[in-house]
Amino acid sequence: MKFNQNRFGRIAADFERWWQHELERPIIQVSLSDMTSPHNRRSMLNACYDMNISMPDVMQEIEATYDATTYYGDAFPLFYMRSTGILGVFMGQSFIRDAEAGVIHYETVPNESIDDLRFEFDTENPIFLRTKAIMESFQKHFGGSAALGVPDLGGVLDILSAFRGAQELMFDMFDCPDKVKAASWQIHEEFKKAYEIHENLIDAAVNPGYTAWATMLSKKPYYITQCDFSFMIGTDMFDAFYKPILIKESELVERTFYHLDGPGQVKHLDSILEVENLDGVQWINGAGAPGLDQWPDIYKKIQAAKKLTQVFVFNKDELKYIDAIVDQVGTTKGLCFICFGDINDEEDYLRYLEKYQIPLS
Repeated sequence: MKFNQNRFGRIAADFERWWQHELERPIIQVSLSDMTSPHNRRSMLNACYDMNISMPDVMQEIEATYDATTYYGDAFPLFYMRSTGILGVFMGQSFIRDAEAGVIHYETVPNESIDDLRFEFDTENPIFLRTKAIMESFQKHFGGSAALGVPDLGGVLDILSAFRGAQELMFDMFDCPDKVKAASWQIHEEFKKAYEIHENLIDAAVNPGYTAWATMLSKKPYYITQCDFSFMIGTDMFDAFYKPILIKESELVERTFYHLDGPGQVKHLDSILEVENLDGVQWINGAGAPGLDQWPDIYKKIQAAKKLTQVFVFNKDELKYIDAIVDQVGTTKGLCFICFGDINDEEDYLRYLEKYQIPLS
């Protein structure tokens, strides 16, 4: 694996200062992959969901994926069970694995009305048992040389939408709002159970810290909250149906980030920033939307609310967004850039690490 485990000490310490708004520089993670390698996120996901693949072979596939990646700056190898919304599977939702694309498609549960739906986390669910076995095997196999996070459980209303169907859920919000709220809180209770079970599987004595799908590192547990369904509703409905749950989620986990996904969710940002226990906001501008440099008001609002900011940089052409965002907010503090790319573009990424005085090791 192209990562020296001793780096975790420096990375963990810098992240702690960042979480506490004390790190003067930005966090910049650079993970560069050998694009010719057959081992990648797609092959890793397929190995995790293919029940015919033994646990030692799953570990070998994960390790091979790490071997095809070079980690610079604040980046490090990590694992969490994909895909987004896996809690729905734990509660009986069926899914289709697209092995070619390396994604999981969840299927709407057949139902006539919201009254037909019951939400209960099944500890005998095969995917839950698989997830648990993978997490336990991961810690034994890697022994702290890679970080482990909780699964990407998904957002409460997103799971409800996946069970009910987005259009039907919209009608329910108008026709029977109290039933929607009751179902949402029921899912929240199951989320709590699932989250606590998986968090307790992570051995703090072995792992270098807690992580999640946003790939940050923390000495305290953290989680990425989300409500992708919110692009379909206005601010009043967001505040009525989801914000109370967001507040509870932010109280449940010691450190929380909100996944603000696309222009359709920007209308909710003011309300989200009012949540006292929320530590930060992850901004995703979305496919086809203006680049990350075209949203200065978002970054300024997050900074003004004394929250942390995290964005993704997906190729060398997007590295310029780092400069733009720093210029727009007028500081390098409180910013986290998670960068991916091709190993052949290594020099472009290293120049940015040098510019912002990010240690390579």
